[in-house]
Amino acid sequence: MTEDDPFDLEKLRLNAEDLRGYVGKAAAVPHGRRQDRFIIVPVLWADRLADARYTSTLKLVLHLLYEHWKRGGQPVPLSNVSLSSAGVNRRTKWRALGELERLRLIEVERRPRKSPRVTLLKT
Repeated sequence: MTEDDPFDLEKLRLNAEDLRGYVGKAAAVPHGRRQDRFIIVPVLWADRLADARYTSTLKLVLHLLYEHWKRGGQPVPLSNVSLSSAGVNRRTKWRALGELERLRLIEVERRPRKSPRVTLLKT
């Protein structure tokens, strides 16, 4: 091989000094930095949500699907505080829950003086 060959493997090898400089660099990502998140919506849900009347229903669905995934498929307790960041207030929460029940996408366990517990169906 010639000295000017850009594919010369000996020129591309890392030496011991270079390796010491790279060790531990991968773990240097700051904690708490928010990663890009995404939500997977089942096709059955998308088809049924075509009949939804309120935008709060769609906001609630996105919140529920993410929380359902995050909790490993367990029922989701739905507090007013957790929904405020999604732009859903307490009145529209109940209207959206009723609509999702009507569309047969969720079951709601209503508990006196506590947040409702929502179970997602057919996910």
